[in-house]
Amino acid sequence: MQALKDLVPSGGLRNLDQVISEMDGMISPEFEPYFLANTALNLLFVCDRCGRCCREEKVIAVSIDDCRRIARYLGVSLKRFMKDYTRPHELKGKLVGSARMLKKNAGEACPFYDPALPGCRIHSAKPQVCIAALYLSKMNLLICEEQKKVNSFPICSADEKMRARITELSSRIKEDAGAKKQLDQLFDDARDEAELEELFLLLLRLKGMQIYFGEEKAAKLARKLGLERVPGDDALKETGLIYAARLL
Repeated sequence: MQALKDLVPSGGLRNLDQVISEMDGMISPEFEPYFLANTALNLLFVCDRCGRCCREEKVIAVSIDDCRRIARYLGVSLKRFMKDYTRPHELKGKLVGSARMLKKNAGEACPFYDPALPGCRIHSAKPQVCIAALYLSKMNLLICEEQKKVNSFPICSADEKMRARITELSSRIKEDAGAKKQLDQLFDDARDEAELEELFLLLLRLKGMQIYFGEEKAAKLARKLGLERVPGDDALKETGLIYAARLL
């Protein structure tokens, strides 16, 4: 966690209260513990690309930013991509905005699913809803808040492998008195450690905003804080694993 300090500008973070208030408006505080926990899990998750989500998801929404990113990846114009691969969104109103849906009929797989790969043929440019799944989907956050616990996905082999890693680390910590003491000190109420934990949770929350809402909105929040950019996944993964082991 000490390395996280290197991400903070020399003058410290700016507009902290304002940014936290904006974050509260984007994700209600009642979802906060589950939002943070699921952000950590999303960072640790390594998709097996089994294609199950690609085949079973009924509808797939795409934002205009998704469309631009995927069109660039495919080497086609935005207009061509939207005509060939998308259709109007099923819902109307401000919440939908310019979002559209990928063209797929009931019972069909995503048009970018390729069993020969296996899985998604635009994996590195996939839609935001696919980046956020499984953990930071709106439905999962609602389930977590309702059940008052972090949800698991027993049908997902990658989720099972990830949780096995977390359980293994948790067991090793419990068996090693020294490691457990260090971990307790890391997350205790001592001033320095508490400040580091607060910084980690803020950066983890910012990363969650990026995963849930997309790069543009998260980048604006980062700039208001005085950060050059939203921290990369690798900057948070190690502490995220410890956080998940302690939490779960």
